[in-house]
Amino acid sequence: MKRILLAVIAFAIVSQTIFASGEVIVKPNLSGVKVFLRGAELKQNAKVKLEKGINEVVLTGIAQNIDRNSINVSGKGDGVIISVVQRFDYMRSPDKHPDVKALEDSLELLNKLFAMKQNDSDVLKYELDLILANKSIGNEKIGVSVAELQKMSEFYRKKISEIKSQLLQASLDSKKIQKNIERVNKQLSELNIQLNKPSNEVAVSISAKASGTFDLELSYIVYDAGWVPNYNIRVEKINSPAQLNYIANVYQNSGFDWDDVDVVLSTRNPNRNNTKPELYPWYLDFVKPISFQREKGGMLKAVSMDNMVQAAAPLATESMADYYEAVETQLAVEFTPSLKYSIPSDNKQHSVAIKDYSIKADYEYYAVPKLDNNAFLVALLTDWSEFNLLPGEANIYFENSYVGKTHINPETTKDTLAVSLGRDENVSVSREQLKDFTEDKFLSSDIERTFAYEIKIKNNKKGAVKLTVEEQIPISQHEDIVVQMIDLSGGKYNKENGELKWTVNVDAGKSVVKKLVFSVRHPKDKQIQGL
Repeated sequence: MKRILLAVIAFAIVSQTIFASGEVIVKPNLSGVKVFLRGAELKQNAKVKLEKGINEVVLTGIAQNIDRNSINVSGKGDGVIISVVQRFDYMRSPDKHPDVKALEDSLELLNKLFAMKQNDSDVLKYELDLILANKSIGNEKIGVSVAELQKMSEFYRKKISEIKSQLLQASLDSKKIQKNIERVNKQLSELNIQLNKPSNEVAVSISAKASGTFDLELSYIVYDAGWVPNYNIRVEKINSPAQLNYIANVYQNSGFDWDDVDVVLSTRNPNRNNTKPELYPWYLDFVKPISFQREKGGMLKAVSMDNMVQAAAPLATESMADYYEAVETQLAVEFTPSLKYSIPSDNKQHSVAIKDYSIKADYEYYAVPKLDNNAFLVALLTDWSEFNLLPGEANIYFENSYVGKTHINPETTKDTLAVSLGRDENVSVSREQLKDFTEDKFLSSDIERTFAYEIKIKNNKKGAVKLTVEEQIPISQHEDIVVQMIDLSGGKYNKENGELKWTVNVDAGKSVVKKLVFSVRHPKDKQIQGL
C-alpha cells in the first residue's frame, strides 16, 4: 500500500514537472473591457522574457466561460507567434479569492471564540466540583452552630447559583457561535464549489529570433456579462429643460473582478447573426391531386398524380422568417466613460453613468374627470431621438422627489415623449350630471335618452395653467342605436373613437366651466349594454 501511495505521489510530481518544463507561466493584466448588451470582450496584456528559439508561454488566470472562437493573440517584439491553443489545467491551484480569505479569517476567529467559551465552561465545572467535594463543614467531635450553618448555606447557595448562571450563559454563547460557524462553513463551501474550477489557460508558441522582451495582448469574448440601459428623468421646475441621465447597469460573472479598468459600453450584440439574408426562388404551382392506393395488409398510401420533380431550394417563407429575426437593424454605438470603473464578478447589476442630456420640454396639464378629479402634469420631451437611446426603464423625479417609473421606447414613430410628473392637488376638476337637462323621451317605438354633464376646472395655483380636458361619449355598434352630440362647448370631437378634448387656459384663482350634452336613441323594447 505504501509503495502504491509513493508511486502516485511521484507520478503527480513528475507530471507537474513535465507539464511545466520549458513553459513560461504568465498571468496577464486586464487592460480593458468592452461590454455588449449580451456579452463582453476582455483584453489582457503581459510582458514575457523569451529565449532564442521556440518558447511555450502559458497565459493563465483568464475567464472561465469564454468563446474559444473569439480568442485572439497578438504580440510586439522580435518573434513570431506560431500557434495558440486554449486548454484547461486541473493540476494548477487557482489564486485564493478575497471573499474566501475573508470567510476563512472569520471562521478562524469564531473557532477561537468557541474554544475560549469551552475553556470557561470547563473552569466553572472544576470550581463547582471543588465546592461540592468540600461541602462537609463538621464532624462527630466538633459540632456546627446554627449561625455557622446558616452562613455556609448562604455561601453555597450564592456561589453555586452564580456558577450555574455562568455555565448557562457560556452554553448559550457557544450555541450562537456554533451556528455562526455552520453558516460560514456553508457559505465557504458554496463559494469553493463556484471557484474551485480548472484553470482556463491559453498556450502560445512563440519563435524568438533572439533573447528579449515580448509584449503579448490577449482578447476574447465571454457571455456571462452584459449591460441594461436605464434612465433618470429629472425636472427641477416647469418652464425649464428636463435632465436625462443615461445609465448602464453592468453585470458580469467572468470569474474575476474587473478592477479599475476602462469599461467601454457597446450597443452591439455579438450573439446576433450578421450574415446578410439571401432570397431563394419563389415557386408557384397548381395544387396536385392526391389518390390513395391500397397496399398489402389493407393500408392506404397517398400517391401524387404526377412525377414532377420538386425544387431543392427551401420555401421562401421559411427562409425569410428565419433570417428576418436575425438581421441587425441598426449600427452599434459605443460609449467610453471618462472614469475607470471596478465591476466585481458577482452577477449583480452595477450602475455606470454614461452621459447627461438636457432635453427641451413643454409642460401641460391633463385631466380625465370621468376617471379622476385631479389634474396631471405632463412633460412633453422633444428632440430626444438624437441621443442614441435604447429601450429601457426610466425613473422620474420632479422637484427632487421620486414620482414613479415609465418606459422609453426609441423605436416609436412619435417625435414627442410624454412623461407624467404626477398629480397637482392645486388644480381640481369636477364632473357633475345636470339633472335639469337629463331626461327620457318616448317616441313611438323608440326612446331617446339625453345626458348632460358640467365639467368645472378650478386653478388654485398662483400662476396661470394650460390644461387639456379629455372626455368621451359612447359609440354605437348597431344601426338601431343612434348617438348624437348636442352640445360640446367648443371642444374637439372625434367621431371614430368618441373622444372629446378641451384645451383651456385658466388664470390663477379662476375657474372655467364646460358642458357636455348628448343623446342616445334606441328601440324601447331593447335594453342597452354599456350605458
